[in-house]
Amino acid sequence: MARLLPFCLLMLTACVPRPPGLTKAEEFEIRLYAPDADLTDLTPAQVGALSNVLHHGNGFDTAYQIQSILMW
Repeated sequence: MARLLPFCLLMLTACVPRPPGLTKAEEFEIRLYAPDADLTDLTPAQVGALSNVLHHGNGFDTAYQIQSILMW
């Protein structure tokens, strides 16, 4: 039972929704592709699109996609 408790706690924290917006890691990665990007006042659609590009993009045109999303 004692071994099961940490696993259960880990699974519970994975189920807790994160606050809206980009994580610090995502912001850092975006700044690698677009160093002068203004990441304040992003719309929920922009946040979702940026997150999608970072996590599910093909990696070839990531910088171009990020810059085009930030121009919305």
